[in-house]
Amino acid sequence: MQNKEENKILNNKALKNRRNRIFWGITFICVALLSIITITSFNKCFSLNMFLNFIKNSSCFFIILAICCVILFILFEGFSISSICKEFGYGKNYKKSFLYAAADIYFSAITPSASGGQPASAYFMIKDGIPISITTLSLLYTLLMYSVSIIIIAIIGFLFNSTLLFQLNWLAKTFILIGFIIQFSLIFCFYCFIYKKEFLNKICKFFLRLLVKFHFLKNIDDKLAKLNEIMTSYQQSADLLKGKRKLLTKVLFFNIMQRVCQIGVIVFTFLATGGKIQEVMVVFSIQSFVIIGAYSMPIPGAIGVTDYLMLHGFKKIMTPVAATNLELFSRSLSFYFCVIICGIVVFVNYLMIRRSSKYDRSI
Repeated sequence: MQNKEENKILNNKALKNRRNRIFWGITFICVALLSIITITSFNKCFSLNMFLNFIKNSSCFFIILAICCVILFILFEGFSISSICKEFGYGKNYKKSFLYAAADIYFSAITPSASGGQPASAYFMIKDGIPISITTLSLLYTLLMYSVSIIIIAIIGFLFNSTLLFQLNWLAKTFILIGFIIQFSLIFCFYCFIYKKEFLNKICKFFLRLLVKFHFLKNIDDKLAKLNEIMTSYQQSADLLKGKRKLLTKVLFFNIMQRVCQIGVIVFTFLATGGKIQEVMVVFSIQSFVIIGAYSMPIPGAIGVTDYLMLHGFKKIMTPVAATNLELFSRSLSFYFCVIICGIVVFVNYLMIRRSSKYDRSI
């Protein structure tokens, strides 16, 4: 009788998760289409034939380099996660690391404030036998260095072209300023999560009690006992990483390289479509501001904000038509193409896990 009730609860949770994925997937597509329509409609000189010719006349060599940057963008996040897991004897398979990164990128893209990325990545890591404490620690360290790398890249972009930031309008500056504040706040929070056990413990207990209060959970004492067990294991893992500067430097390096590859997609697309080599650093600076400004709004994939900042920045160095064409083409490669690759990887591996679990139950 108890098994039947447990199976019913698990089936209801699976159905709810499936509905959530469908909902956010549809929302993502609708927001993306609305953003593209808005960009093209605001530019009266835009023509679909001109845009197709813009793509057709682009350099295949630089487009291949841009696509390589997309793949490296995913790989470097995988390297970041696996380098921490390896410290504890887990995550030695680079194919699995690619999957963890793909899950994070895909679900971050289709959920508000990238809230679905880490849970999705954690799902595959735990399925591969990596303990919850190490999974949590690996993802938190990666997130910490992720935010630090965004700040570093934005500062480098500012140093290369300090006047560019002041040329942007008040709305673009506001997005960038909010993005800075959010990233610094995240760095503080992630630091507390990693090094302040009491802080993380209090937050977890607060949410557990909140879920019990609203009747989403039962048996609070059992849940608190399980939480204390996980927190003890988590703290032991965190203590092992203290003082490992070489490892943390490696994780930071992978995250910086991931940002460089992200910008590299835009730079190589710019060069592929006839961009001047002497303006490459200007494009780098524009995109560094775009990356940090994208976190100012809790929209799936930062769609709309990213497009606005890219388009506004490109118009500083080219005509509105060329800026629109470049924004649409480079965004298609750096974001939509990347999301499609990650989505396929996640979907295939999820089906393999489901098929494997059904086979195990049948034995």
